[in-house]
Amino acid sequence: MKVYTGQTTGEKLKKIIELDMGVMISSNPNTTPSKDLSRVYCALDNGAFSCFRKGYPFQADVFRQTIKACYKHNITLDFIVCPDIVCGGLDSLSFSMKWAAGELLGSPNLALVMQDGMKPQDISVGYHLKHFSYIFIGGSVGWKWKTAEEWVRFAKDNNKKVHIGQCGRLQYLERARDLGVDSVDSTSFTVNNSFHIVEELNGKQLRLLA
Repeated sequence: MKVYTGQTTGEKLKKIIELDMGVMISSNPNTTPSKDLSRVYCALDNGAFSCFRKGYPFQADVFRQTIKACYKHNITLDFIVCPDIVCGGLDSLSFSMKWAAGELLGSPNLALVMQDGMKPQDISVGYHLKHFSYIFIGGSVGWKWKTAEEWVRFAKDNNKKVHIGQCGRLQYLERARDLGVDSVDSTSFTVNNSFHIVEELNGKQLRLLA
C-alpha cells in the first residue's frame, strides 16, 4: 500500500524517500511543485478540500496551473484527483464528470472522488467509470469509514484501484491496509513530523510477514 504525504523539502523529503513514501501534490496558489518531487512517486490533488476548509469555491485556474507545473518539472503522476465537491453527493459526481469528459478527457489516470450520499448504484460502469482508473474514497470521516469496505469491493469488482484520503492515524492506515486499498494519503506526516506512524505501520507489516 502506497502512502502519500504533503509537499516538503530538505530533511523531510529525505525521510519520505527513506520510507518509500510518495507526495500528494496539492493545487495551492501559494505553492509550486518543486522539481525535486520527480525523485519520488506523486499524485495530484485538485485542492477542493483546501478551498472548502477556507470557505472558498473551487479554484479551477490554480488546478490548471499546478498540472502545468508538474508537466514542466517532469513529475510523473500516479493519478490526478478529478475536481469534486466536498460532501456534495450526486452534485459532486456531476461536477467531476464535466471535468472528466471535458478538459481532462484523455487523461489515463483520473481518480473519481466518492462523497457523502453517493452509492455504488449511482455509478454507471459504461458512462462514469470509463473515464477513471481510481476510486478515491473521500467525504466526511464518519461516512468514509462506514462505507469504505463497500467502495473497495465496488472498485475491485470493476478493476479500478482504490485510494483513501486523510489517513493520518495508525488505526486508519491499518484499516486501509486490511481492506486491500492500493494507496492512502495524509499531509499530517509532514505537517506534524509524524513519520513514526508510518514506521510503526511498516514494522507491523514486517512482523506479519516474518
